[in-house]
Amino acid sequence: MLQVRSTATEPEARPARLGRTVEASWWLRGAMQRRVAPRQEPTDDRRMPSRFAAFRRRRALSAGAQPDSASVEGPATDGESNEPSVPALVVGLGNPGKEYGETRHNVGARCVALLARRHGARLERHGRVDRATISVGGRELHLARPRAYMNESGPPVAAEARRLGLRRPQLLMVYDELDLPTGRVRLRLGGGYGGNRGMKSVITSLGGNDIPRVRVGIDRPYDDGTPVRDPDRVANWVLTRPSPAERAVLDAAIELAADAVEFAAAEGVGAAMRRFNAADGSPPALRGAPPARD
Repeated sequence: MLQVRSTATEPEARPARLGRTVEASWWLRGAMQRRVAPRQEPTDDRRMPSRFAAFRRRRALSAGAQPDSASVEGPATDGESNEPSVPALVVGLGNPGKEYGETRHNVGARCVALLARRHGARLERHGRVDRATISVGGRELHLARPRAYMNESGPPVAAEARRLGLRRPQLLMVYDELDLPTGRVRLRLGGGYGGNRGMKSVITSLGGNDIPRVRVGIDRPYDDGTPVRDPDRVANWVLTRPSPAERAVLDAAIELAADAVEFAAAEGVGAAMRRFNAADGSPPALRGAPPARD
C-alpha cells in the first residue's frame, strides 16, 4: 500500500514563527521610538524631587513671587522701600536655669531680658518659651527666650514663629559668637550658624538660614596666642562665667545689642546694619583695647 506522509504540521508551524517575528518587530520599533523620543520636563513641583522643587521656589521668589502666607519662607520687605522688614519677633538664645544665667553662652537671653526691663515688660512662661510684648517705634515687638537647652532651641522658636504667623526674615535672633572679639556686635541678614549649636537648631527647624541675627562676640580661649578649637575646651569656655573685666565688657555689649535691636525694630534691619556694622561695633569699654581674655 502506498503511504502518504502527512505535512499538516508544517503549515501550522510557519504561521506561529511568522507571528513571533512580527511581534519582535513591533517590540523593536517601540523600543527605538522610546529611545529617540524627546524627554518631557516636568512642570509640576509635586512631580519633581524635593531639592529641585526647592530650587524652583527660590528662583520664583527671586523673580518677585510671593510665598504662601502660612509658611515661614520668603522675603519680607517694607512696602515703601526695598529694605528688609522690621523684626516682629526677637529671640535671645541661652540655656535655662540659674546656673547658666551669667555664662558667656547666655548673652542672647540676657539681651532679651534687658529689652523687656527697658520697656517695663516681664517675660512670662508660655509652654517652652518665656515671652513678652513691647512697643518700639510705634510697632509691636514680641520677645522670646526658649526654655529648652541651647542645642534644642529650634523647635520652641519655630513653634513661636508659627503661632505669630511669621516668616523667617521677620525674626531677629540674638546669640553669642565665638569668632568675634569679646564685646563686638554685628548684624547679619542670614548665613550659617558659625559654630553656635543653638542657631544650627533654629536654622534646621525653620527650614532655612535667611534669618536676621545680632551676634555678640565672646571670642575663644587661647593657648599662647593661638585660638583653641578643641570642642571640649570650647564647650567649657562658653558654659563658664567670664572674668570680672570681661563681664564688664560683655555687659556693655549686651546694652549695645539691645540698642541695635531697638533701632532695627524702628528703622529696619538693613538700616541697623549700616549704622552698627559701619561703626566700631564694640562697646566703649572695649574700643582701643585688646579683647579681654581669661
